[in-house]
Amino acid sequence: MGLKSKLAAMTLALSLSVGMGAATALPASAASVKITVGAKCTVAKKQVKVAKTALVCKKNAKGKLVWTKTAAVATKAKATVTPLAVTEEQPAAAPTAEVAQSPSGYPVVIDPNAGGSNEVVVRTPEEAEAPVTSNAAAPSNFRLVSLEETSAVFAFDSDSNVSVYQVYLRYGDSFTQKGVSAANPNVTFTDLTPDWNYTACVFFNANGVESNKNCLNIHTPGQRAPEPVLVSGPSQIQLMSTETTISASWTPVAGAAWYSLCHVREEIWQCGGYTMLGDTSAIFQDGSIYAGWKYGIQVTAVFADGTRSLPAMSFINSKGSQPPPPTKYAAPTNLRIVDLTPTSVTVAWDDPANSPVSFWSVATRYQTSYSQTGVDAGARQFTSTAIWPGGGFEIILSGFDQVNGKWTAEARIGFYAPAAN
Repeated sequence: MGLKSKLAAMTLALSLSVGMGAATALPASAASVKITVGAKCTVAKKQVKVAKTALVCKKNAKGKLVWTKTAAVATKAKATVTPLAVTEEQPAAAPTAEVAQSPSGYPVVIDPNAGGSNEVVVRTPEEAEAPVTSNAAAPSNFRLVSLEETSAVFAFDSDSNVSVYQVYLRYGDSFTQKGVSAANPNVTFTDLTPDWNYTACVFFNANGVESNKNCLNIHTPGQRAPEPVLVSGPSQIQLMSTETTISASWTPVAGAAWYSLCHVREEIWQCGGYTMLGDTSAIFQDGSIYAGWKYGIQVTAVFADGTRSLPAMSFINSKGSQPPPPTKYAAPTNLRIVDLTPTSVTVAWDDPANSPVSFWSVATRYQTSYSQTGVDAGARQFTSTAIWPGGGFEIILSGFDQVNGKWTAEARIGFYAPAAN
């Protein structure tokens, strides 16, 4: 499948109203803004302009490429936004929509990223050590002073404007980090393993100023101890299930003092919670087994000295069927921003279905961070202060009926917090 097919445009209708207290309707030409969303941000430092909004493709705090507003946005309402064309070489920007000023005097600008990615993005150590253009220069002349089988000494040139530096030594993603005074810019690491590869880095982060990292790779001399050879786990595992239990039996492992069992459903692991039925049989009946799911049962032999065998695993589907997903009431409608400042946003909404809501849940999201507040059932407006100037955020609104244990579907709106004056 080509890039153009994968980046097929979606049409998103956004209805925005502004006002004080109850919302004041926009002119008919601006009440509905239809946007064709273009390709995702994939080319670092690429700059585009949509209407009067300048966007740049850059990494956020989690290392994920997102479109970021770089210039002031005009405050005049517009009826349409023309998207950029998508090409193989030049991905288009996701456009923004503009509406009239809020009562507080700030433009309400829709964030095409709607608060940024809500996926947890884990950067590798190598990615975290890569230079960042906006960071201060890395400490200079980072060097290895001495290296032994189990220790290493490092030094670097300090700067009079920095009082404390950070130096770490890592193997893979395992770190040992130490603070180092600028008055004595050297550090010793001990308890190293012979014949291992390590990476050492120095940097500083003081008074809100972060530097790039100066790193070097080392290899300790000597010969590493041989890795222990693990014996095999049980050669056979027999499983039986009901809708709420799984029983397991297995062949014994010579010399085993006891056995450790875990079960996994999709990517959810649980170790423990089982009842031994004999020396080589057990049952999970602790409420962790659900009908209609595929489970993996892992058995590991444990010996008297604490060492373990290789794990052995077998799979089974629990009896029965998964229950249908719970039904929901209709989502609240016409979620809109009625006032906006650099540090607060006021949203309003309608519930034409008059759902039997016990309370409303209003979440303010920035990437993977959420600030959630319960709001009185009779309310149709809420002010969140969980924003800051220049950030892109998303408001997620839903209602909950405590009597019937039932939620409404969610309503969402993304926006940029304006820059402070």
